[in-house]
Amino acid sequence: MNLILFWFIPLTLTLLTATGVPDPSPISGTWSGNWTPKGGLPDAVTIELKLDDYGKLTGKFRTPVPMEFSEASFNPKTKTVTFEAMDEKSGKHYGLEGKLQGTEITGTMRVNDTKGEVRLIKWTFFGKVILTEIGGGAQVNS
Repeated sequence: MNLILFWFIPLTLTLLTATGVPDPSPISGTWSGNWTPKGGLPDAVTIELKLDDYGKLTGKFRTPVPMEFSEASFNPKTKTVTFEAMDEKSGKHYGLEGKLQGTEITGTMRVNDTKGEVRLIKWTFFGKVILTEIGGGAQVNS
């Protein structure tokens, strides 16, 4: 019996660590992709989103123009996300209405009166990489 427990507990802990814990806030993080204005060419978009413990969503555009969101919301039941921002230099008003599906947000983005489709993918990271120097060479540990 002790032999079974000796192997079962470490194996269970290893599996739990390997599978990780579900992301408590699937909307939080950095998202990149593009939007295609109707009749136009695709343009790169990167945003950062943060959902706090009270359900308030904040964030900012990193591209096409760095700017903070003036309004933002996320409904976890419907997986709907909306946000708006204003580029102070150009006076352009940006907005996005989308739906979260796993690690993707798809929907509609607008800049002033121009609308188009948007598709963003969440940046994911599966651990940390540690470089160590061994005998003049480098080794990657993850």
